[in-house]
Amino acid sequence: MHRPDTTPFRSSYFSYEVYPFQRPADMDAPEAAIHPVVVIGAGPSGLVLAIQLRKHGIPCVLIEAEAQVSGGSRAVALTKRSMEIIEQSGAAERFLAKAITWREGHSYYKNSVVHHLDIPYQPDDKFEPMTNLGQCLMEDILVEEALAQGVDIRFQTALVGLTSHENRLELELDTPEGVYRCNASWVVGCDGARSAVRRLTGLRFEGESFESRFVIADFKMELDEPAGRRCYFEPPWLPGQTALVHKTHPWIWRLDYQVPDGMSDEEAIRPERIKANIEAHLAYVGIDRPWQIEWISLYRPNAMTLAEYHHGRVLLCGDAAHLLPVFGVRGMNTGVQDAINLGWKLAAVIQGQAKPSLLATYSTERVADARQICVEAARSTRMVAPPSHGFRVMQRAVLSLALNRPWVRGLLHWRTSHPIDYANSPLTRVDATEPEFKGGPPPGAPPRNARLDPDRPDAGFLLDHFQAAFQVLVFGDDPELWRQALEDVLALREEGIAVRLLALPRRPDQAPAGADRILLDSSGHVAALWGCAGEAVYVLRPDQHVASRWTAGSAARVSDVIRQSLGIGAA
Repeated sequence: MHRPDTTPFRSSYFSYEVYPFQRPADMDAPEAAIHPVVVIGAGPSGLVLAIQLRKHGIPCVLIEAEAQVSGGSRAVALTKRSMEIIEQSGAAERFLAKAITWREGHSYYKNSVVHHLDIPYQPDDKFEPMTNLGQCLMEDILVEEALAQGVDIRFQTALVGLTSHENRLELELDTPEGVYRCNASWVVGCDGARSAVRRLTGLRFEGESFESRFVIADFKMELDEPAGRRCYFEPPWLPGQTALVHKTHPWIWRLDYQVPDGMSDEEAIRPERIKANIEAHLAYVGIDRPWQIEWISLYRPNAMTLAEYHHGRVLLCGDAAHLLPVFGVRGMNTGVQDAINLGWKLAAVIQGQAKPSLLATYSTERVADARQICVEAARSTRMVAPPSHGFRVMQRAVLSLALNRPWVRGLLHWRTSHPIDYANSPLTRVDATEPEFKGGPPPGAPPRNARLDPDRPDAGFLLDHFQAAFQVLVFGDDPELWRQALEDVLALREEGIAVRLLALPRRPDQAPAGADRILLDSSGHVAALWGCAGEAVYVLRPDQHVASRWTAGSAARVSDVIRQSLGIGAA
């Protein structure tokens, strides 16, 4: 009988809520219904996926083995793209109300700065390059949003069995009141590094597992210092190793440091040793203030992924699908990109708007991203925590040269997480008029946010008007482009396909009829950021990536592009 810990985790800055087990109807009538989707795991990826499914109109059951949200900071840093996804999930304002943001980071060696990371930021970016928020706070807000969206969250419920039938999956679930079974058309494993879904389906990772271990220690200390990652190579208190510092909350700091070779896990997390190491690091950086431990964990970096994320009626997402090092804020940020990619595709299949084969593109698009990240993350990990004598010699050579030779410092770049484009996806179409665009997001790329009026901050941003649907943006005043777009959008809606039609005319007297939203672009500012020298059409998928774009005179049609995006039209 599954009995998770129901004692609230201790915290000085967050009040943990213990969610009771609530007996579901399936427990008394297991054959009563086949749920469209059951998501296993209520971490950030599972919660974002469940919210996205509900926004696309799909009922969702979310299974969570624990009785409360995650303890400690865990995955703490969100990229700008992740915040755009959180905004589409309805939680960005609540995240920002409790988060801290940053743009810069520094790496130190022998008391000198050997690398300065200045992450690009533009006035048209709504979100800062990095947003720090402890995972406990993230999950708390996302649970609130998921419940508001009608997600059926079942806490204190562990998946212990998974059986495939011809048109359904049978789940065996263990709870404080015993074991029960329920049925689902689709199951998505979002249950983390120790995924029960992955284990029960017999899947194994490929990639590289590193021997280095890191202690992660959150501690409370009232210190008014700016946020931003700080990396310390070979501080005196940790010879031959590396330590990193994050600010995760106004008074919560996080120290990640490498465990010396040969030290046992038990000794590494012994409270007296952790206390001594924190004190040693604070003394090294010249800080003498009272502090107290909040949370500790032991972590081993990996750069691994499954070869495929789609296995019949089972899909995997987030850490259940890939394990990525924390260096470069990759793991959770990659997981939420998995979730928004999968959400609209699974919804389209369930609603009969696409064939199940569309889900193969979830796997190909996201596995390509994970493999690219594994390569980059492995490089970062070898620099932060050299896995062999040869790599350690290389690290020290780079660090020594970086003290006096700025040109070497680029080798210490953290290769921070960045959103992939789907340029090579079969769902992406490149039009013959593509060379006429002067920049802007190309086919396959994520969107480019823009201030609707640079002179009026209250005018808001372009992405404020995106919803969980295909977006069709028509720039300029060409009546034929507008007529074709409107005609196709209305026809697609007759088929039940959710499409938003946004007009961006230059003059108010040219605003066309039939738009879901008219966003006046009198200065041409948005058009310029989107590379439009004249009239143009953009079609964006529901995960906001560009499906295609074209200019006046093209033979392209909105309906053809959206059908291709749904996998029901010719490429």
